[in-house]
Amino acid sequence: MKHLIFALAITLCYSCSKGAPDEPIVPSPPIDTISHIIELGKSSVLKNGTFWEASFYARYYFGDKNRFFLHGDLFHSNALQEGFRLGDIPCKKGIYPVERQHYLRLNNSIPESSFYVSLDLDQYLNGYNVDTTLANQYVEILYYDSINHIVEGRFQTFLEGPTTWSFLPDSIKMTEGKFHLTIKE
Repeated sequence: MKHLIFALAITLCYSCSKGAPDEPIVPSPPIDTISHIIELGKSSVLKNGTFWEASFYARYYFGDKNRFFLHGDLFHSNALQEGFRLGDIPCKKGIYPVERQHYLRLNNSIPESSFYVSLDLDQYLNGYNVDTTLANQYVEILYYDSINHIVEGRFQTFLEGPTTWSFLPDSIKMTEGKFHLTIKE
């Protein structure tokens, strides 16, 4: 009986360590909001701990200047393409949780994220979606200028995806993301 209680306690502690999706969002490290975190026109993110050299852009949704999406693409010399998307981001300061991408486009102003890998621009190899078992996934809007259409913020998200390709990872961690971009119309 003692062993059963001990095993149950260990199991509960292990499952709690992943973090429930409804835990508070705590972006880290704290930032100095007086100066910009990255210069205008720039963005950066770590993919699985390594700098991801993608080019990013931000764009409003058609007919809706209350939200935007952030998209990054990286083209490799071997014809592989990687794409990352954060969508449904509200155009106002605040910290927002990231949810699993809904293909029905709910437009609920809760950011969603996805990542994909394709070959020759037309052969889809794998897609990754938000891992809902992990907490502390967020988009933080630090600055938004509705006149000049400039947005600045940071993000972190963890994605998972089944893959049959041995050269692709089964999960992707996008961490220390920063952007300071002009939102295209």
